[in-house]
Amino acid sequence: MSSPKSDSVQTISPSELEEIVVEVKKLIKDGDEHSAWERVRDLHPADVWTIVAALPRKSRNTLVQVMSADTAAWMLRQMNPVEASRVAARLGSRLLSFMLDQAPPRKALETLERLPTPLAREVAESLEVPLEDKGLLVQAHDTAGALMVIEFPSVTIDDRSEAAFDRLRDLKETRYKFTHVFVVDDDNRLAGQVSIVDLALARIETPIRELITPILGEVEAETPAAECARLRRHYNLTQLPVVENGQLIGVIPAEFLLTAVVEEDTRQMLRVASASRETADGPLSASIRARLPWLTVNLGTTFLAAATIALFESTLVQVVALVTFLPVVTGQGGIGGTQTLTLIVRSIAMGELAGVEARRLLTREALLGLLHGLWLGLLVAIIATIWKQNLGLALVLGVATVGSMVIAGSVGAGVPLFLRRIGVDPAVASAIIITTFTDVFGLLLLLGISSALVSLIV
Repeated sequence: MSSPKSDSVQTISPSELEEIVVEVKKLIKDGDEHSAWERVRDLHPADVWTIVAALPRKSRNTLVQVMSADTAAWMLRQMNPVEASRVAARLGSRLLSFMLDQAPPRKALETLERLPTPLAREVAESLEVPLEDKGLLVQAHDTAGALMVIEFPSVTIDDRSEAAFDRLRDLKETRYKFTHVFVVDDDNRLAGQVSIVDLALARIETPIRELITPILGEVEAETPAAECARLRRHYNLTQLPVVENGQLIGVIPAEFLLTAVVEEDTRQMLRVASASRETADGPLSASIRARLPWLTVNLGTTFLAAATIALFESTLVQVVALVTFLPVVTGQGGIGGTQTLTLIVRSIAMGELAGVEARRLLTREALLGLLHGLWLGLLVAIIATIWKQNLGLALVLGVATVGSMVIAGSVGAGVPLFLRRIGVDPAVASAIIITTFTDVFGLLLLLGISSALVSLIV
């Protein structure tokens, strides 16, 4: 019962996953942990660990003991590094140490290489049987070194096609899929690559030199995963070699490259929203650390908007109807700025703004804001006229909406471009800055114009 079955692997949907979690919880609660293991053992390791991580701590420990520590560690190694890191963080160092203490040292090290560096080091230090080779644990999380595998097909430049096929056969047990065989010289320096398709079409005695093609990109172990994701996306790479002083030390397979792309896109999205990665059912302390700083900063910016309103209290006393429309003007400006910000940050991350003049981009977004503002301002004016029967108020609201949208477009493009120019990640602070600008200037426009034209409104 300690090993997973190998004849078939089931794949399941998220809804099925939730149902299985409930079922496994009940089985363990009823004291039938062996049936609980039988229920999940045919699933893919990624699904098994998602289920295990969703269980209460006591049930989690019980199920891991039933499946055996060796099997648990094997399943963790089958997952891509990012997913393995998430699961391991939920399991905690104590349970991981229990698992890896019963696994062979080399297998334990391979498992640790899938974990975030701080957690891997903590677990490694707590193992009863110390690991002699911990060299790869120094690789920082979210780097090429954390994503790479050290078993991959390679041949020397003086070999023939037959040697490449032999090397591929040697790796038949690996779960990774390679599209190219890498070519190195006598000093193990990367010289090029050979497509497996070209190998299949060539005769076995064909020299590798005749099949070799250039490498489109290579990285070092310390290269950030974000840069690996950019190379994958920009050059449509299926795998990426990792070198150290020119020598080939590892390869990032296609599935890990794809994971890096998804992670980077997710990270950018969360930064735009001034959020950090966290799990919905994670510890409260982690959520507080992730959210509270940004909420505190945002609180400070809201007082700027409040102070702006306080400057025009006398106008609001005379035209109480303005209070009704304050959220309309600020809300439209906020949405317009966020739309522009999201587009610009994405374009920066994708490298789409190379060679594009900032002035031209700012002009385009300001013009777009003007066109949007004319339409939205007309709608606001019509609604205000019908609702409040006040043409003066409608005029003020229409003009303020147009101005707010122009400011939103200009600031939404200008802030991330400026932050990039001074070396600050535009995704980190742009959202709060833009929200502040659109709120404050939207209110200044609306209340300032109202003060100047108060005689037309009252």
